[in-house]
Amino acid sequence: MGIDPVRYEEVLTYLFDRPVPNGQQQEWYWGDELVPFEASPLEWTRFQTAIFANAATDLIGFDNEQVGMGLNYLTNNGLSDVPFAAVDPSVSLDEAMRMMHAMPTLWCDCIGKRLQDASPINSPISSGAGGRLWHACYMWFDVWPTFRLASASQPWRDACWNLFVEMLGVPCRAVQIAALHGVGHSVDLLDRDVDVARVISTFVRSLNDDHTLRVYAEAARQGNVQ
Repeated sequence: MGIDPVRYEEVLTYLFDRPVPNGQQQEWYWGDELVPFEASPLEWTRFQTAIFANAATDLIGFDNEQVGMGLNYLTNNGLSDVPFAAVDPSVSLDEAMRMMHAMPTLWCDCIGKRLQDASPINSPISSGAGGRLWHACYMWFDVWPTFRLASASQPWRDACWNLFVEMLGVPCRAVQIAALHGVGHSVDLLDRDVDVARVISTFVRSLNDDHTLRVYAEAARQGNVQ
């Protein structure tokens, strides 16, 4: 992917090798002394591609709280400019799509495996239901501006929709909730109401006794999520 291995190790350290706050302490990215990691939009896009594709192995040395903080930094434009990297004019569509096509692996092999038992059937659906990784998972498509900025592009719409479909198939309730949250916030941008209705209906039929998730799925189909 054209990534310098030394730089890649540096960005992993920058994002994830951080102390977990105690008590009233704040996350590392709120510190006044923070020196941002300097990288071009193309480099940040490639970093994200590699992180998403290899998270199961490359992040194995970090706990859920550290991974949650690092992913939040990558996705939340209130914390960094990284979410704007893949839609920067200097980044080709091919590079951006390579990043998007790596994202299902992150949700399946890393987030889904880590949060597999974090959300029991019928437990409440909210951003405060778990720790920092749960929060990053749930809020991803709420705070991530990338798709909204690129949604006029058919390849971006296709890639984002395919991501949601893949996430709904991950055997982890937290990841399924994140997918539904994303659909709910993006349904007007996806421009594929028939597909949304079909996939959500199939998903709902696959649920057994999870009434809470069933109701949330129906709300997401109509774009009524918080």
